[in-house]
Amino acid sequence: MDSQQINMRQALGFTREPFDKNVPAKKLYISQQMKQLFLKLSQLLHRRGIALITGEVGAGKSTAIRAFTEQLEKNLFDIAYIADPTIGMRGILNSMAIQLNLEGGYFKWQLLDKLKYAIEKNSYDFKKTTILIIDEAQHMTTRTLEELRLFTNFKIDSQSPLNLILIGQPDVHKTIRLHSMLALSQRTNFRYHLSGLDKSEVKSYVAHHLELAGRTDQLFTDDVILEIFQHAKGIPRIINNLCYDCLLEICLLNKNIVDIPTLEKILIQCDNIQNI
Repeated sequence: MDSQQINMRQALGFTREPFDKNVPAKKLYISQQMKQLFLKLSQLLHRRGIALITGEVGAGKSTAIRAFTEQLEKNLFDIAYIADPTIGMRGILNSMAIQLNLEGGYFKWQLLDKLKYAIEKNSYDFKKTTILIIDEAQHMTTRTLEELRLFTNFKIDSQSPLNLILIGQPDVHKTIRLHSMLALSQRTNFRYHLSGLDKSEVKSYVAHHLELAGRTDQLFTDDVILEIFQHAKGIPRIINNLCYDCLLEICLLNKNIVDIPTLEKILIQCDNIQNI
């Protein structure tokens, strides 16, 4: 661990790294948008189908899905998560098979047959729902997206035993809207966009992260919280980075609270780095 991190924790009385991205799912801050997303995803799992979840970089898409899947009953759901869809359809199927405790394989048709059989057996024999989650969907080719749509087709006129959740940046909508993607667009029965935290949530979000790190008092003034929200536009990752840098700054200056001059100094540093 970096010596500056150790010194900051000691100087400011933290028990763990503040604003760390590796927060256990049960201790995540659940925003109003995330609560709404969880409710709609729960409904999707009953209906079965395809979901598309979008948001800007750092808006908390992957974090929200991690929190949602953590609260699902393990004996009722099998979940496969693909972090990098650029591996293509065969790579996706192979990774999915391994995550579902099946033997992987090289040939796509073998993997398809194996997975469809296992998914149907889970559904009809064990009443288990299979969920395939694909992150960074904006990097997927139209060919892979169409192959995924076909993969979700099982028996004619029957409910698919597979749920597909695509997560990506807003650019993915451009691909889905293409004429060649019409069938996938029509099959996507749930869309949701995460825009970040509301202004009213940022103060409690910051307090939540400070408390996780061992501090229950207010280290950030209200006017600083407002400025952080306006600069970050509610995006959690940017809020985390700004708050962490501000804490490091007051530690170096031997101050005990983050005020506007501290934040302004950090924002100037950020602008300078971006302009390099």
